Amino acid sequence: MTIVTPANVEPLIRKDDIMRYRPLGRTGLMVSALSFGCMRLADDPPLNERLIATAIERGINYFETTRGYLGGTCQHRVAPGLKKRTRGVIVSGKGALSPDTTAYAFRHEIETQLDILGLTHFKFYQVGWFRWSNLPHLLKRGGALDALRRAQDEGLVHHIGFTGHDQPENVIRLIETGLFDSVTVPYNMVNRAYEPVIRRAAEIGVGVVAMCPVAGGMLTHASEPLREALGLDLPTPAMSLQFVLANPGVSTACSGMNTLEMLEENVRTAREFDPEKADFSRMCAGLDRLRERLGTQFCTTCNYCAGCPQKLSIVHFMIAWQAARAFGLTDWARKALADLPPEKRPERCTLCGACETKCPNGIEIRRRIRELQEMNL
Repeated sequence: MTIVTPANVEPLIRKDDIMRYRPLGRTGLMVSALSFGCMRLADDPPLNERLIATAIERGINYFETTRGYLGGTCQHRVAPGLKKRTRGVIVSGKGALSPDTTAYAFRHEIETQLDILGLTHFKFYQVGWFRWSNLPHLLKRGGALDALRRAQDEGLVHHIGFTGHDQPENVIRLIETGLFDSVTVPYNMVNRAYEPVIRRAAEIGVGVVAMCPVAGGMLTHASEPLREALGLDLPTPAMSLQFVLANPGVSTACSGMNTLEMLEENVRTAREFDPEKADFSRMCAGLDRLRERLGTQFCTTCNYCAGCPQKLSIVHFMIAWQAARAFGLTDWARKALADLPPEKRPERCTLCGACETKCPNGIEIRRRIRELQEMNL
């Protein structure tokens, strides 16, 4: 493989007239406020090529990819748009980790992803789906960290990050190890669980990539309560991006975009929004008031309720109920439930209560499911 050391790499692209930029932790890199999550690209090669090319033209310089997305085709869908456009752009790769992962296998995965994308090196490579309990698998001799360190020595990888959905306190422990230059966590108006992680990352110089800024599409639906809470007369997706970018600890908001209209709208929001003029504390206070409607019975998506005898996803039911009740996203909740297969819908619940006994937040799950069954949102 070609060696490209960080000292020999061109600076990242900057187009200050059409995009805003932020420091990416302690790396010295300035990343676009809006980054491109590639896991939602359609099976449409001409459109994907145009999307990636247009994003770069609009000043986006960070693209999040991995081989595993989209049935193993994500990076194949990204590559044509990158051709002859990779100078000054971060295209992150990502590899999973298991107890059996060896340095050889992890190195092979890095090289495979580079080949697919047509890159000579990764400015960022991430340990994917990472948890505190997996740290020994990373650190073992002859394991993934050995592969990453050697790849850094050889110029194939410049910076190391990780992504994950572990408990916030565990994510803080991981960034405090000093092993990582960035962390990618979900963060949006309806899921603020990782705000302590973002604060701590800013304190110690770890870059923060905020994924799911529109909550997987939930925040594309209109919500008058959210509009009132934030005091913004904007479409919900624009409010969502503004909220994420108002957090001073966020390096970039990584949005999955698969239409040119979506791309242009998000670029416009990132360009026009000035975080220095935003009152982030006021935004949080407004959202806190919405959450207070539920008191202590707020689902934190810990998934302790898993193991339903009917094989139902209780946590998804609670997300739907909460989206409607706390945040006024009733249309989204109805659609999310209607899109489930018949055998996975709330009507299949026997109200046995097994999930309720396991909920650490004392949520009256059966009552909420009854409301879902009646669609009495």
